[in-house]
Amino acid sequence: MKSKIKVIEKYFTKSEIDALGGLIVDIKKSWPKAKFKLFGSKLRGTADEESDLDILILLPCEVTEKIRQRIIHKVFDINLTFETNISSLIMAEKEWGSAIFSLLPIHECIEKEGVSL
Repeated sequence: MKSKIKVIEKYFTKSEIDALGGLIVDIKKSWPKAKFKLFGSKLRGTADEESDLDILILLPCEVTEKIRQRIIHKVFDINLTFETNISSLIMAEKEWGSAIFSLLPIHECIEKEGVSL
């Protein structure tokens, strides 16, 4: 875990770290078993000024449109509050682990480079 924190502190601003913490705490209130993975250019250290902060949110339930919108609105509010650019990929954990999604390039990328929080 210590190495994960060092990577996050190296490439993310304090505001981004605070925003992620707030997002995770808020989502865990509704879905205590939710899981999170950071991925993308910011995590790799190859981000530019326009890059967003990518996070995979895995929920222990079916992700309905209502749930998806609720989380999207929360991310939007957090981005406004912390002046960040978090971009979320929201999926059911069961769906993420299915054979069809495991074939997608983004799945391989996230599983290979992603950092679980």
